[in-house]
Parts: sequence; structure tokens; C-alpha cells
Amino acid sequence: MKISPYSDIDYPEHIIRHLVDITKDSHIIGITLMDNYFQCGIKLTRALKKKSNLVLWGGVFPTLEPELALQYADALCIGEGEDAMLELVRKMDAGQTLNSIPNIWIKGGQRPESKYVTDVSTLPLPDYGPEGHFVYSEKEQKIVSLETCDEYANYIFRKHKEVGLVTVYRIETTRGCPHNCTYCANNIFKKIISPKLRSKTVDQIKREIRWVKDKFPSINSIGIEDDCFIYRKDIKEIAKIFKDLGLSFKCLITPLNFSEEKLDYLINSGLFICQVGLQSKAFRIEEMYNRLEVNKNFDRLIEYFNKHPELSLLVDILVNNPWEKTKDTLFTLNYVLDHMPLKTFLGINSLVFYRGTKLYEKAKHEDLLEPNHYLKTWRWHRQKTIYYSTLLFVMFNLRVPRPLIRFFATKPFLFLFENALFTRYIFPQIVTIVKYILRFTTPNIFKKTTL
Repeated sequence: MKISPYSDIDYPEHIIRHLVDITKDSHIIGITLMDNYFQCGIKLTRALKKKSNLVLWGGVFPTLEPELALQYADALCIGEGEDAMLELVRKMDAGQTLNSIPNIWIKGGQRPESKYVTDVSTLPLPDYGPEGHFVYSEKEQKIVSLETCDEYANYIFRKHKEVGLVTVYRIETTRGCPHNCTYCANNIFKKIISPKLRSKTVDQIKREIRWVKDKFPSINSIGIEDDCFIYRKDIKEIAKIFKDLGLSFKCLITPLNFSEEKLDYLINSGLFICQVGLQSKAFRIEEMYNRLEVNKNFDRLIEYFNKHPELSLLVDILVNNPWEKTKDTLFTLNYVLDHMPLKTFLGINSLVFYRGTKLYEKAKHEDLLEPNHYLKTWRWHRQKTIYYSTLLFVMFNLRVPRPLIRFFATKPFLFLFENALFTRYIFPQIVTIVKYILRFTTPNIFKKTTL
């Protein structure tokens, strides 16, 4: 059963029954969810809710859509929850009122005061178990308890081992983003959570990575999830931690902060894939996204990666923009075809309107928001309408020869395929086929090259 028009996420009934059994003695149940998990959150909440417990939602969705979320959850954690959840547990344990906790919004109460962690290095290391933790085992089709670290690695990383991928531990060394793209939820987080970019110290990062390496020896690579890792001034010290422990790593960068010296050092320290946002190269759309300044060094960045063919590059682009014209999309496509290195893979993402962003307000003003817009996923292949121009980018990922992609982007093909009949009824069927092709033919840019 599909949960929404945009998503094929669902949880089997026997899994939900098992969750009910696991949480039967819990007084607080927390569910973290993003927008396209909204209806999954409703389903889980209805199954887990009892008179004796409090079901609390946290994450991006309740932070951006609190009034809607409170129709289903007993309470919300808006923004950061490390301090808030600890205070909630202590007050509930002491039998005190729960209506005055920063970041915790109780149904029927007032919107809470907003607070954030000023120094993220004071927080304890993330708790990944295995004691008291459970994970869904695809092989056994059930939730299993993690009693040893070996079991954790076995269940979480089995798929990676089978296909020869690196076993990645994801870490966030900073919270926030230095940029202000008009489509991004970070704009709202700066208002709701913190306007500041906050960073862990090198010592804190070293402690975390050493703990991970000791606790989970199967991990051999680090995924740095910062929105712009090279914005930090101490990336050399951090990269040295990975190199000394024999760990390869990947990271996200932005063209604005690119420098050859920084990338040279990261590559020599074990960087094996770099992710960078382009979104669009058409001037009108770059301006709409507030990325003219962010993207200004993109030509230099691409020139650098063309000199380093051994390094994989993941370039994010946005599609399904209602204001983008076909000529804008083709401009970006031709830029990709003309400049991108051979080991480039495109992250094709659908534009999502997050409540409160500039593009959300623009779409609302122009009456472009669909009734269930908050269910929309960023995955391009789960949209109600699949556009031919999007499939041209998919051809790039399928390694269709670039001259042939240019041929398919000519006016006769655009005239034939960029119409409602094909985009709404025929392309979704084609996409189903393409998904299976992608599964077996897409180059694996995450495959480990060097340590």
C-alpha cells in the first residue's frame, strides 16, 4: 500500500505490532520524521498511543508544521532536543507540569520558548548502542535486539559488504549552513533554532571517531554530513584524524569556499568523493535560488576535478521547479554535458516547498501549492508528473553518450515528449523500467578507491 501520492513508504503490520510490544512499558515515545513520512507518523502514533504514555514528534516536519503535527501527536520537540528531552523526562519523572519546557510544545499549551545548544562540543557522544537498541533486519523481516557490536555491523552494513562498498559512519562536525538559498529549510532553522553556525572542536571530533573505530571495527570510511565542510578553518586537523586512523571520507563542499589548496590536502588525506550543489546554471534560476554568489567559482571547481579524474564527484541539481522554463533546464543540461568530469554523478532532486522559505511564500502567493504539498518527497522518480527534461539528466547518470543526449534534447523530441499526455501517463511507466536499469547499471561512485 502506498502511503501518499508521492511516497511508497509503509511499515508492515507485524513490524508495528512488534513496536507496540517493545514500547509497552514506555512513558515517552519519540518519533522523528520528515515531511514525506507524515502519514507514516500518524499510523505509528495511532498504534503506539495509550492513556499511560506520551507520544512526541520531533524532526524537520513538526519543526516546520507544528500546528498540523499537533493534531496527531501529544507533544512536539521543535528544533534541537538534547536539553529539551532531558528536562521533559526529569519533569515527568518528578510529576511536574510539562508546559514550560523550552522547545517542547504540549498539545493544548502555548508555543514554547526556543533555545539551542550554544556549544555543541559539550554534548556527549552519539549513542548508537548496541545496548538497549533495536534494528530492522531485512533478512529476517523483523526487529532484532542488538546485543553485541558485531551484530550491529552485521545488520546495518550487510548490504554494503555484499556489493563491495565502504562501510560508512556519518558525522556532522557543524550545525547549520553559511548560505541562504531560498528553497532550503536552513533558512527557517536559522530563525527557529539558531542563526549561528556551530562547530564541534577538533578534540571532540577526535574522541568521537576514535570511539567509533574502537566500537565498530567494520567501519572504514567517514561520511561528513556538514552542509559545507570546507567552510571550517580547521579542516586539515580533522582530515589528519581520518588519515591517522586509516579512514577514507566523503564530504559536501560549496563552490564559493572552494580552493585548490584545501582540496589537495583533503585528497591526500583520503577524500574519495566530493558532493557539491549546483542546482541550476541558468542565470534566472540561480538568481531565484539566491545562488549567484555561491556558484560563482563553479567553473574553477569543475576545472580542478577534471584534473583529478580519480576523484568521484556528486553534483546536486533541482528539477520540478514550476517557474523554470525548458530553456533554463536545457542550459543547465548543456553545461553538465560540456564541463562535467567523467566520474560525475548527478543528484537529481525535486524542488520541495518548505513552509516559511522564500520560495514557499512565492508559491503560496501565486496559488501553486498543492493541498498535500507537505507530503512531497525530494525523490524525482516519486512525483506525480515526470518530465522528459528530467529524464535527460537521468540519461547522463546511465552513461548514455553525451552526443546522443544532445540529440534527444533537440526540438523535435522536446515537442513530442514535453506534453501532458506523456509526462503524466507514459513517463511514469518508463521510470519504473529505468529504476530497475539504474539498480544494475549506475556506476557506484561510493566504491572505495583509496584509504
